[in-house]
Amino acid sequence: MKEIKVPANKIRYRAFGGRIPEGAKKILDQIKKLEIATKSPLLSDIIKDDDVVLHNTMNSKIRTLKIKYVNKMHVTENGEPRKICQKNYGTDGESYWVTYTPDRKRLKSSTEDGLYDKLFEYYGGEVDGYTFGKIFKAAMEQKKRLKGITPNSPGSASVQNTITRYYQDYERYITPALAKKNVQEITPAYLKEYTIDMINRLNENRTTKIRKKAFLNNYKGILNTVFDYAEEHDICVNFVRNRNKFKDSDYVSLFDSSKRIANDKAYSPEEIELLDQEVERRMHNPSKYGLCYTNGYMFKLAKLSGMRAAELSSLKKTDIDFEAKQIHVHSQQLKIKETMKYVYADYTKNERGNSQGGRYVPLLPEAEKYLKELFELQKTLGIDSEWVFTDAKGDWVKNDSQYIQFLRRMSRHFHFNITNNHAIRMYFNSYVLIPAGIVVTDRAKILGHSPEVNLSHYSFENRDYCAKAGAKIASFFAS
Repeated sequence: MKEIKVPANKIRYRAFGGRIPEGAKKILDQIKKLEIATKSPLLSDIIKDDDVVLHNTMNSKIRTLKIKYVNKMHVTENGEPRKICQKNYGTDGESYWVTYTPDRKRLKSSTEDGLYDKLFEYYGGEVDGYTFGKIFKAAMEQKKRLKGITPNSPGSASVQNTITRYYQDYERYITPALAKKNVQEITPAYLKEYTIDMINRLNENRTTKIRKKAFLNNYKGILNTVFDYAEEHDICVNFVRNRNKFKDSDYVSLFDSSKRIANDKAYSPEEIELLDQEVERRMHNPSKYGLCYTNGYMFKLAKLSGMRAAELSSLKKTDIDFEAKQIHVHSQQLKIKETMKYVYADYTKNERGNSQGGRYVPLLPEAEKYLKELFELQKTLGIDSEWVFTDAKGDWVKNDSQYIQFLRRMSRHFHFNITNNHAIRMYFNSYVLIPAGIVVTDRAKILGHSPEVNLSHYSFENRDYCAKAGAKIASFFAS
């Protein structure tokens, strides 16, 4: 019998001396031909969206051939078929299909087809490796190269974090079963059922339903990464059809569609006043909070400038222009998620990795007073640092583990529903800049985003708008 040697990484069994017999090899060749046919441009023209009979027939043939291949390989040294049976396990009596490999490894699956898939892979039967997981990994390697990430060049912190987030989202949304599934077997119906099960599973593990935005931005991002790579490399044309049939509207009822209105995301003037009073109290209690209460000064500048937390942490003394009465905001502090290291990025969030000179924020008289007070305290304490906000050693304040945590704890002390610096930015826009008569384009420049974002996400009328309107209307009728 003529034999074909299996690559070293596939030799995991003793049957046939670790070789695939010629008869089994012919079956693999047949499977490969069918899989190539299902992804060919010619077949994609034949198989229309409303006619999947041919596609299903070919997949059925591939399935039959895989079972035939396994039956040829999964035998004892005497050529007898190895036992495959259904058994119950555990106290709940869960049913599994089980078998043992030649090296006494137990394989099991909840379905017979699933067990045959595992045996097919075990016996070196993987044809082209076009599984969802492998395509994702290939797509990520391509994305790294496009982003300039190489062994000698790690790329910017924001790019590294983007890549890390892709991998985190993949772990969150893609199950091992989907990762191992050949993309040619992923039909629109399969993808829809998988998505429903995935959303329900996440909802069960959370105290609140997942929001539609997380689904669209993260889960769909992983699918599109794989879909795009598959399309570009002509791996599986029906995969593109699956993407086109994936409608967000099908899943709306499964999400938490409630939206917090803008003024519920911002601190009110009364809440800012309470926080400010607490900061003042702590500043005047050096025995407990130290002579230089840095977090308090960061809060002061945040409420008087609308700067982001990461921008406050990376602010240098050279960025403060006391003569021109302005602050140059052109950097941010980033934490690389993979290494947990903090780095200085010479661009702001809205500049998306490419420095464009940053922006300028007015240095208000009250902010100037507090900054000069802070610098005098640092000088008295012997703190010599380029950073505006530092610890006792002169190192920059870490915005997530120090300043943000401080703001969260202080807000929870007052039982506020919101606890983040973003709420200060929204307060500054709608309770300071709008009443001051600053036009939307200038408000957007000061806060570092577009006018559209400012209008749709940062701007709202004061909470007493109804009482004010009522008084004006009553005055109109009385005149």
